[in-house]
Amino acid sequence: MMKIALADDSGILRSALKNVLESSGFQVVLEAQNSQELFDGLKRNSVHLVLLDVFFPNESGLDMLIRIKKEYPRTKVLVVTGLRQDNVLAEAQKNGADGVLYKPFDSGELVAAVERVILKE
Repeated sequence: MMKIALADDSGILRSALKNVLESSGFQVVLEAQNSQELFDGLKRNSVHLVLLDVFFPNESGLDMLIRIKKEYPRTKVLVVTGLRQDNVLAEAQKNGADGVLYKPFDSGELVAAVERVILKE
């Protein structure tokens, strides 16, 4: 079963993502509202994919992306953002993001994006 970590400062969004993903057959093994929770959780849980928001109150999701790819190079990362700017997309891709999903999205788009990233070699 595909194990997923959710990193977003919004508990409501994490809950909604978890419901959609688990009803689609994925296992959410980690929820984090900041980098401390994410990296503490990644030490304890092996995950295949991290869904990573770009903006957190006191940190950058893009900085977290760099660290994930350095410390867990086999872990895939799907960057989730509401900001449709070319520089955000370029930074995410440059730093190793395996995909980008723009908010707002529906459950079908979420599942399709996760499946695309998981199948990406």
